[in-house]
Amino acid sequence: MTEDNDVLALWIDNLRSTGSTPDSINTRVIALRALLKRTGASFVTITRHQLIRDLARDLAPSTRVNYKSLYHTFFTWMQDEQLRGDNPGARLPRTQTVKTEPNPVTTKQIEKVLASGIYAKTRMQVLLYAYQGFRCVEIAAVSSTSIDWDERRIQSREAKGGYIVWRPIHPIVWAELQKWRDVDGWLFPSPTRPGRHVTTNNVSRVISEAFTRAGIVGHTAHDLRAWFATELIDAGVPTIVASKAMRHQDLQSIDKYALVRETTIAEAMLQLPTITVPERSGRKRAA
Repeated sequence: MTEDNDVLALWIDNLRSTGSTPDSINTRVIALRALLKRTGASFVTITRHQLIRDLARDLAPSTRVNYKSLYHTFFTWMQDEQLRGDNPGARLPRTQTVKTEPNPVTTKQIEKVLASGIYAKTRMQVLLYAYQGFRCVEIAAVSSTSIDWDERRIQSREAKGGYIVWRPIHPIVWAELQKWRDVDGWLFPSPTRPGRHVTTNNVSRVISEAFTRAGIVGHTAHDLRAWFATELIDAGVPTIVASKAMRHQDLQSIDKYALVRETTIAEAMLQLPTITVPERSGRKRAA
């Protein structure tokens, strides 16, 4: 186990040198430690077949893709560092994924969860997700220094791909933030990690549990971000503006979040040129 810890320590330093966020590093380390626990192997002895059996577990398609990517990246790094002579993650089976349409919550569902008696911190997290389009990792890292009280802007920290930017604060979020003006430090400090903020998983779990208690089923916290994208597109906001609001670095990414509603499609279809369809074609029937 000591040898595995040494490998992980070296890999963590490697990730830090590339600019990976603490939460991102922690998530990967937890996943790799869990892999060793499930297989009973070490990083040096684990085999390709053990990785395949691990990926064959009952996992959501997107989770399986993430694990496969992690295993490939980690063991490629081990091979490059000459910590292993082979790479068990190099030829893992191709993972099949089924593309599904976005599943945004509804406006009524957001109102329902906000009125369900949730704590002030949970309410703030829901609003940051819905009205700022923040991800869990960005919400967890909000601090007093993330907020520009003069310009009414908020900084996205620990964003995906290291894309850290300032964005305007929505009036509803701004009104709620007034209750937090005296906070110095993290808005959501960790109860178990002194000096650090809550984890990404904590934000996701807390919101998802709030949904469940409010009787909202079939949705996760991330569906609030889908609501943000869907409502912007449905309101006629240009795709490039909606994409920038979500802090995407390409226009294609928003397709995973924005649901084009049937009513919107129906309205678009009404813009097609109108033609007159004759009652009869005019052709005589054959005798």
